[in-house]
Amino acid sequence: MARIPVATSCLLIAAAPALAQPAAPPAVPFPHPAITEVFFHVPRDSEGDPSLDGVRDPVGDEFVEIANLHDRPIDITGYTLADRGGQITFTFPRLTLEPGEVVVLFNGRNTTIKGPVGSAAEAPTARNPNFNRAWVFTLGNTQRNRALNNQKDRVVLSDPAGAPVDMVVWGETDMRDYISQPRIAYVKPSPGCSVQRVRDTGELLLHTEIDGALFSPGWIPDRVTVADAEDKD
Repeated sequence: MARIPVATSCLLIAAAPALAQPAAPPAVPFPHPAITEVFFHVPRDSEGDPSLDGVRDPVGDEFVEIANLHDRPIDITGYTLADRGGQITFTFPRLTLEPGEVVVLFNGRNTTIKGPVGSAAEAPTARNPNFNRAWVFTLGNTQRNRALNNQKDRVVLSDPAGAPVDMVVWGETDMRDYISQPRIAYVKPSPGCSVQRVRDTGELLLHTEIDGALFSPGWIPDRVTVADAEDKD
């Protein structure tokens, strides 16, 4: 039997630890979807009914909207939406967003949403005509305390690997270190309406300052604001 030279044996031994190291996980392909609207402070009056079931619920009518603002499809399977304390956590089932398509996730407590509605287990069978043809989901929540905080909270969109990619924050500045560098937008606590990202900017505005409406689940307005319209008059 041929003997391996001593020098060659040393090289083989030195290379062994490198071969034993686990492979790095593959990078998640870009682009990512974006958080385009958050309705975390439901007004006390009957106008706070974005689910359109005729009943205002301060928890069930909360919603988060995300959208594909890019020019190619995005597979959102495994993306997660969550708040600061883990009261709200939702992982999307298998679904691909075409360019311009929108998703609306309702809290769902004490609400009846008409049209196709999905859950964490399965995407809806079609886009919902009652919400500007958005893909509509519900948490199916039954607990009163499973809600976004009006004064101090955040909504985080994370990719399937768990890396935050987009974040909306209100009432707090103590940001922890994340494994990625998410985009962060700071908004006003308890606004009495949704906060909305207009199409051509990363900024989120009070919805009432855009067009006077309290919210618009499934529809992303252009940048023309109420103030702009008044200036033109």
